[in-house]
Amino acid sequence: MKLTIELDVPRWRNALAGIGDRFDEAVSASMNMAAALARQLGQADIAQAGSFGARWIDALQVAVTGSGNNMRLSMKLNVPGADIFETGGVIQGKPLLWLPLSGTDAVGVPPKDYGGLFSAKSSKGLPLLFSLADKLPRYFGIPSVTIPQLFHLRDDLNDVKEVYRAVFDEAWASTAS
Repeated sequence: MKLTIELDVPRWRNALAGIGDRFDEAVSASMNMAAALARQLGQADIAQAGSFGARWIDALQVAVTGSGNNMRLSMKLNVPGADIFETGGVIQGKPLLWLPLSGTDAVGVPPKDYGGLFSAKSSKGLPLLFSLADKLPRYFGIPSVTIPQLFHLRDDLNDVKEVYRAVFDEAWASTAS
């Protein structure tokens, strides 16, 4: 008994023609879909983290780079010092950190840019910076502050990675026509 499998190579080649183009199209589409999902998750993460406004949310950059066999999806929060909110940690003063008192016009203004300040200690020994204009406190000084992890952008990106196969399958199905 002799069994043979004969492969009609030209017929297979014709049947598979275009699959490479379809695959490339599906990869490109799925990477863009994954980028949109990463942006959505990251922006929601920043929004729920506290008093981070539109400037922070809009500063989240998600990009797809490369082509063919070497494509990358990257996420960056383009705000100086933003890393501390992703990792948490301690910020040390040199020698003190000057933090604005909430509800004052000093919020969002570094002491060096405020103008017209003088220092004194509170009755409890807390160093304060007062406004020369109205003699009211604007900033208090502390040696360090511990920032908890507030953002979870790495986790957001890992969540996108976990669902990428489903995203690709959706893109692949949409290229079938």
